[in-house]
Amino acid sequence: KIRVGGRLEEPKYRRYVPSLRYYLLLSILRHERDDEGISPSSFAASVVATVPDKKHAADESLLEPYAYISSTPGKDIRTALIDCFDLWLHVPDPAVLSEIKHIVSSLHDASLLIDDVEDDSNLRRGVPVAHAIFGIAPTINAANYVYFLALERCLALNNEGASRVFVHEMLNLHRGQGYDIRWRDSGSCPTETQYVGMVIDKTGGLFRLAVGLLQSFASANRDVDYVPLVNDLGLYFQIRDDLLNLVDDEYMKGKSFCEDLTEGKFSYPIIHCIRGGKGEGEGGVGTAASTQLLSILKRRTEDVDVKQYARRLMIDAGSLRYARDECVRLKTEIVTLIDELGGNGPLLKVIDALHAQVEKIPENFMNR
Repeated sequence: KIRVGGRLEEPKYRRYVPSLRYYLLLSILRHERDDEGISPSSFAASVVATVPDKKHAADESLLEPYAYISSTPGKDIRTALIDCFDLWLHVPDPAVLSEIKHIVSSLHDASLLIDDVEDDSNLRRGVPVAHAIFGIAPTINAANYVYFLALERCLALNNEGASRVFVHEMLNLHRGQGYDIRWRDSGSCPTETQYVGMVIDKTGGLFRLAVGLLQSFASANRDVDYVPLVNDLGLYFQIRDDLLNLVDDEYMKGKSFCEDLTEGKFSYPIIHCIRGGKGEGEGGVGTAASTQLLSILKRRTEDVDVKQYARRLMIDAGSLRYARDECVRLKTEIVTLIDELGGNGPLLKVIDALHAQVEKIPENFMNR
């Protein structure tokens, strides 16, 4: 029982999941007050005592949308990056390293479930999106369920630094996703600087989360600042993805033809074209090409002829070349940063493999 205003009452927290005990305890002990006669320390101890100490028993039948997307083969870039960064950081316990991989992988797949709902996508990894099979509500619930299962696993590692990284980067990820959605739904084209900030939040979030978890358990290089490298990796990955979405036949097999146009997404080359070849300010917004492309985005068209015309507008504006050149610049910067950090052969191989698709883009997409 706990004392509330001079009365002893039964606590009302018996059904809360185990991870709540840690957050309640940390929150109360860090902000000790004695409101309404409640003793913070005794209250925290009482709450912790009533929360079961056993791990939550997940109901797999509620996780079918997640199991579905996890069973379809993806690029698994994040697991490869974890192995590469571990060559620098040397997490001593293989079990902890395995848990970090599981946490990051599950968060990524769960975020894809949400992305596909928010983008009204049709295909993911060459198969129908999960919500087209299981429904929107069950898919959203499964994704959120997985987020908290991942948090539970992170808390079970009993490392406050890791828990802080987890929460901080998940907040960043959702902030970035929020910007992306707001621009799309309002039809407001961001500047290049705004786009970069969004990508560093959204795409870079899981990359930083992975490296941050590794550093929380590292036996070497714990104080090295890998954030500039990780941010560049996230930015490269997203701009490359934006470019391939518009030009790569193999990429389109896993989704649909120029899917970003159907989603109304302000991707890197689309922003360049709408802003008339300018990265900042209003640039050339208002030109015929920018006005037409913006109108096409707002229509969320699935008409292939219209999307081919939109792509031609971007080719003529030099926007696809601009995106490719930025990929080349970022790759060069990434290689330099890797060298400055002491070198990492496997990481360079991952970057080369990613960049190979950029180098294969036909030159006719680059001609103005």
